[in-house]
Amino acid sequence: MFLDNGLTPEKQEQADNVYETLMSDLKNINDKLYQTLRLRELTEKDVYKFINSKNKNIKINDKEQFEFWGN
Repeated sequence: MFLDNGLTPEKQEQADNVYETLMSDLKNINDKLYQTLRLRELTEKDVYKFINSKNKNIKINDKEQFEFWGN
């Protein structure tokens, strides 16, 4: 798995399916917003750049989640 978010593979698949269903519904309702959100999605390459960044604003919180735009 690319990043461990604590979900089992089954739960991750369920979350991915729900996300893609919501995005599909959004595309039917508001294609412009759909395109904007898709363009803003982080790629695996983007995440690795953040992880390896010297940016001091990138922190790991108490839930071991990255906070990219922290204080």
